[in-house]
Amino acid sequence: MRGNATRGSHLFASLAVSALCATSGLAQQRADVAKLVDSLAMYAEGSSGLTFRQPPRFALQDRSQVKAYLERQFARPGIEAQLRAQTIAYRLFGLTPDTLLRRRELIDAQATLLHGYYDPVTDTLYIVTGQPRGALIEVVSHELVHALQDQRIDLTTLLERLPDDDARLAARMIVEGQATFASLRLLARGRNVVGYTGIWRELVRFMKLDPTVHPSFKRIPLVMRENLLGPYIYGAEFMSWWQGWQFADSAPFGARMPRSTEQVLHPARYAANDEPVRVTFADSAVGIIAEGVMGELEIHLIAAQLAGASRLDHLEPLGWGGDRYRIYTTNAGPALVWYVAWDDAESAAAFVNGLGRQLTARQRAGYRARLDTLSVDGRSITRYLFAPPAWSHWDSPPALGALRQAPN
Repeated sequence: MRGNATRGSHLFASLAVSALCATSGLAQQRADVAKLVDSLAMYAEGSSGLTFRQPPRFALQDRSQVKAYLERQFARPGIEAQLRAQTIAYRLFGLTPDTLLRRRELIDAQATLLHGYYDPVTDTLYIVTGQPRGALIEVVSHELVHALQDQRIDLTTLLERLPDDDARLAARMIVEGQATFASLRLLARGRNVVGYTGIWRELVRFMKLDPTVHPSFKRIPLVMRENLLGPYIYGAEFMSWWQGWQFADSAPFGARMPRSTEQVLHPARYAANDEPVRVTFADSAVGIIAEGVMGELEIHLIAAQLAGASRLDHLEPLGWGGDRYRIYTTNAGPALVWYVAWDDAESAAAFVNGLGRQLTARQRAGYRARLDTLSVDGRSITRYLFAPPAWSHWDSPPALGALRQAPN
């Protein structure tokens, strides 16, 4: 689930209660999809507030073609190196075991879940063959919203323009959340299913909890399961909130796009214009294996992983203000340096006394951990070090650079 953020797992088809029979024959399937695209285009426009500038195109694919598409995405230049760097980072944070996130496992997991996708390069909706009509309604309505989005915000380059990992994940949440919310309301006959707490929790439980529904999930860590499913769930909740807010007649794109997962997970922070702080390092990037921003969602994931949880439950605000980590090359193994800026001293203290204790207590052969508290420009900062004991910078860790408030 990288790149244009529109390849996804559409699991809400279970809402489509119908006695409609599955169609047979490729020609009949094509005719059915053509009718659905035509009939649902107007609904997609109304649910998203966007208008088609040109008619949407569609094509059918079987599972082997879908897997081939995913293979091509993972074979793009630089993807293997990115996957390796991400694996090292997740391993040092305790998010994954000491094994590489294998490309084959990720492809298999996505191929199992994928019932359709929109490809902005070809401007085409691809629908997996052999699905019953109820599932087709959900998939087509979802992907039509992506086609509308692409005609307005250019999904091909959306994530490339964003400054960090957390901002990109927040954008994915909005892109997928808007499409998920629209398809949910269609299947629920116009009701805001997300607003019905009991129904929504049951849907989330079905998506996250039952590994027998999605056996491929057993082979990937919690962080990857959340990266596959989270944008749909948290994004749909945000869009449900958006419908009741002052800008409900618009879409949260452009200047209104949330800039952090904190803003998506906790819309009150978005409404309060709680913009993330851009944390930087003062030293050069020489000898860096990986660098990035964890953000609020992945901090919750670290806590869940260290606690042995199989899924994320209700997420309380952390008071996260911004963060950045770097992983340095050393002769004894990679060294992690992670700075987090907190909204206030109370939030920093809660982190130190909670997840901070778990992080410093981690046992890993050939490593030691340390958590420091700092004050920079009146802001509470934590610095987490996880490195081999022989690391030469224990007494003089890489310094924090200037803190910059993200533009509104």
